[in-house]
Amino acid sequence: MDEIDTLLTTRQLQDLLQVDRITIYRMLNDGRLQGFKVGGQWRFPRQLIENWLDEQRSSLEVPAFSKRAAALKASAEALPLSCMRAIQDVFAEALDIGCVSTSMDGTPMTPVANSCEFCNLILGNQAGRQRCITSWRAAVEQPGPVSGQIQNAGARLVTCHAGLSYVWGKIIVREEFVAAIHAGQFLDSPPDGDGWPERLADLVTTTGVQVPRLLEALEDVPVLDPERQQQVPRLVQRVAATFSEIGEERLSLLGRLQRIAEITQP
Repeated sequence: MDEIDTLLTTRQLQDLLQVDRITIYRMLNDGRLQGFKVGGQWRFPRQLIENWLDEQRSSLEVPAFSKRAAALKASAEALPLSCMRAIQDVFAEALDIGCVSTSMDGTPMTPVANSCEFCNLILGNQAGRQRCITSWRAAVEQPGPVSGQIQNAGARLVTCHAGLSYVWGKIIVREEFVAAIHAGQFLDSPPDGDGWPERLADLVTTTGVQVPRLLEALEDVPVLDPERQQQVPRLVQRVAATFSEIGEERLSLLGRLQRIAEITQP
């Protein structure tokens, strides 16, 4: 490469840093950039600029000891909840199941989409809602499906505390497990087997909702055939992978904006 090719013009540096000409001059004046004039025009050694950019990137890297804090930060900043809510609303309605995204401790990050009346009765009670949160938290604390990896479809069906089935998927941003998506509120067989009387009695004790109301609502809970049961986990993984990709892209954008703010501040 010729030596002249290693020099950047002011315009080329503007395009590289995505800043205006005034900012370039301000950074020259305060010593953050180095350059020299040739025939009255500023020129900037490319290698010096690249070294300086590497230093800026290094200063923004997250130390290893704070990886957990970075995961929580990614969860809060990288996941656009309004976008996630819109996607899971369509997903839940299309499959006629419930769907919610939660943080690592089981706390809902989005409203439950397409929730059935049986679950509404439980979620409408503080003790019942806490049972659901505990169930979601217990799920993510166990080994489970990873976004982007399609698991054997029937292997990830889980029974929640209220006796309904659901499947969950990991939302991973920058190799950190930051949130989860849970899709379910369905049955794999009619609710007439062993264990239901005891389960309903426990729900009455927990929520105060009487058995007749629970039974009436239970009749409307969808019973999925084997083919649908195979379909749900595959699609949950695709949605989880989509949320992960959205988080990656948004975090990258936030990082670029942060770097621009760092290098252009007075």
